[in-house]
Amino acid sequence: MDAFVRMYRPHAAREDTVLFPAFRKLVKAREYAELGEQFEDKEDALFGRGGFDDVVGQVAELETAVGIYQLAQFTPA
Repeated sequence: MDAFVRMYRPHAAREDTVLFPAFRKLVKAREYAELGEQFEDKEDALFGRGGFDDVVGQVAELETAVGIYQLAQFTPA
């Protein structure tokens, strides 16, 4: 898990600070909006009308049921 976190943090940081801003500059505002609509349509097709938010809620319920929802219990002080 430590290796994953070590890899993922810089990866996510580059997405937020380099990749996504560059992508926004490459596509026109209208194209960007259309892509957003396409992603929402795909989300509805995959996850149903409630979309991603419903799935996140289901995951939280499962995590609570097995006792791993409170991440603070796993986070070093």
